[in-house]
Amino acid sequence: METIAARALAARKYARMTQKQAEAASGVKQSNISKIERGDTGRSMALLALARAYRVDPNWLDTGDGPAPWDVPQPRTARDNANEAPGTYRVTRTPPSGPSFRPGTPGTVPLIAWAQVASWNGAAQGTIQAERWLPCVAHHSPGNTYALRVRGDSMTAPSGHLKSYPAESIIFVDTQRTTPEDGERIIARLDAGNEVTFKVFKQEDGRRWLLPLNPKHEPIRTAFTVLGTIVGKWEDED
Repeated sequence: METIAARALAARKYARMTQKQAEAASGVKQSNISKIERGDTGRSMALLALARAYRVDPNWLDTGDGPAPWDVPQPRTARDNANEAPGTYRVTRTPPSGPSFRPGTPGTVPLIAWAQVASWNGAAQGTIQAERWLPCVAHHSPGNTYALRVRGDSMTAPSGHLKSYPAESIIFVDTQRTTPEDGERIIARLDAGNEVTFKVFKQEDGRRWLLPLNPKHEPIRTAFTVLGTIVGKWEDED
């Protein structure tokens, strides 16, 4: 299947779901599911939610690579075989508390702690202490992207706003994208005190500042360094 639209439609049909049932299982609005199946929209984090709902390989749904949901799973070779091939996997609705994928699985990124952000070195894969590895269907820099749990409510938008990042939701951070556009969400380090924060990047007339989505919090107008740009979000249904 050559297109995301064709794969999304086939996956839903194989899961024996109507678009309304897929909305209930994934949290993706029926209108957006319809757009994806018609090919009226590009890649988005909605694909990850749909992959979880349909129990399909998110990489297959996004790119066509990997096992289709109707493929017969191949048995894994012995763990002590140095030439072990990657095993097939399926996505569950809610990720387990342990590692979801083997460390370094293609298409996945490590979920790290805030304490690791300031010293992040994506090239040093062997030193990464990750809570688990998660699939990231958004376009990102392999080996230089990580996932992070949101802390606090400064990026929780008022009710009715489309984009919001409540505490404990998971964001995907591409550390190669350090020159964000006005309005993009970023991870930044405040030059005074080295505090790491998640905010909206704002710039106008040569001025740069950090804006929270929650109006109860004040903008940050002190000097800062951009550590990465947010390329997607994962929010568990439960």
